Order: sequence, then structure tokens, then C-alpha cells
Amino acid sequence: MAESVITSLSNPWVKYARSLHHRRVRYRERAFLVESPRIIAEALAAGFRPTLLLIAPARAGHEYDQLIDVARARNTRVLAVSEQVLDRVTDTVTPQGLLAIFPFPDVAPVLRPRESPLILLLDGIQDPGNLGTLLRSALGAGAHAVYLAPGTTDPYAPKVVRAAAGSHFHLPIRPLAWDSPESLLANCSQRLAAEPHVGLPYDQVDWTRPSAVLIGSEAHGLSSSARTMATGSVRIPLQGGLESLNAAVAGSVILFEAARQRRAASRR
Repeated sequence: MAESVITSLSNPWVKYARSLHHRRVRYRERAFLVESPRIIAEALAAGFRPTLLLIAPARAGHEYDQLIDVARARNTRVLAVSEQVLDRVTDTVTPQGLLAIFPFPDVAPVLRPRESPLILLLDGIQDPGNLGTLLRSALGAGAHAVYLAPGTTDPYAPKVVRAAAGSHFHLPIRPLAWDSPESLLANCSQRLAAEPHVGLPYDQVDWTRPSAVLIGSEAHGLSSSARTMATGSVRIPLQGGLESLNAAVAGSVILFEAARQRRAASRR
């Protein structure tokens, strides 16, 4: 651990960490904040290297020593800061004593032989919690990539990173250009738009085919560009007079039905 504890917000590294709360700085630096020790440990285990660790010794004690040793072995700069400094750098109400800066991960899609792609396309999702939950569900359901259409909130914002629970370090997350979609998405012969009231029930769709699930914004639904890309629609039948589910729940329900069908097919 560092010998002296930084107590000033004017320290260049502290100022740099604070600047990454701004989207334009994140994309200029191609770097983002990770505030969860569990996610930091998971990223290290996956082989990623943080450029900076800030630790508040008064709050963390020695519980993260092994994690810090791993980071140092990968030439990560480790700085000790006061609790007050860490509070001003993090986005959480009660930080756990450790914060890291990671470069944007570059995770490549991996498909097994004869495996059909399963893609999640998010169109204009604005709520950070919903976006993070959808990334987490996509990873858990075995999706091969997530594409973010224009108007979707920044996946590297701190609230999204926390909600995604480490998904950034295992899941390909790509921006989408409507006029030139990547081949993985273009090769999905079935691109189904999630709609509240039209389309096939989600459990009557053959999700073993090369498939993309299109989820629209919480407030406005799918854009005209997304509807143009879609080859059909899918819905989740609801009871009790409920009109719709929020984007994170709807996307998760559909993704895990796709995962269920794919597991059953692989057993056969």
C-alpha cells in the first residue's frame, strides 16, 4: 500500500478519476470507473489490468491486500487516499474503500461450432439501472453480443457499471450504426422487436435460430430504424390487466426463454 495518504482533491490522479464521471472524458480517454471491489476482483481474474487503484485504508483495512498485490503485479498504480477524497471520487453513497480505473474492455464474440448467434439490440434505453440489468441478463442468458443503438445511455456510466455486475469484462458491447450493422447482427435471420401487444408469444418463437432481440426505450418504444431492421415482433402475454413490463424485465424474460430453448436443443 502507498506510504502516504492523499488528502487533497487537487492531486492530479484524483482529479483524473473525478473527470471520468463525464461521458466526454470517458470516451476521450477510453477509460471508466469501477467502484465495486467484487467487480474489480472479477475483472482482474478475467485478465484485465486497471491503470489506477485508489484505496482508502481507513475504510478498507487489509481485506483487499491480495487484490492489490495482483494489480501491482500487472503494473497498476496504487494510491492510498483519505475517506473524504474517496467519497468525492465515487458515485455511491457509502463507498466500500476501493475504486479502479480500467480501459474500455475489448471483448470479442465467441460462438461454438454450429452455434447460432443470440444478440440483444437496445434502442434508446435511457435508465442506467435498466441498461445495466439488461447487460447482466444478456451475459447470464448466453447472448453473444449486445448492440447499443443511438440514443441509448452510456454503458460506461458508473450506475450502469454497478448494475451490470461485471458484465463489461465478459460480454461484447458494441455501438450500432443503423446504416452498417456488423456481420454478427446482419447474419441474424430472425430479428424480433419486443412489443407490448403484437407478435408471437415469446415462448412460441424458435430461439434456436440465429436471433436478435430488439428492446426499445422505456418511454417511446422502438425507433423507426429499429422497426425497419426487425423481421417480426414478439410479445409477453400478461394477466391482471397489466399493460406492459419495463424494458429490463421484458428483455430478461425473452433472453432466458431463448437460453432455455437452446439448452434443451443442445441436450437433444
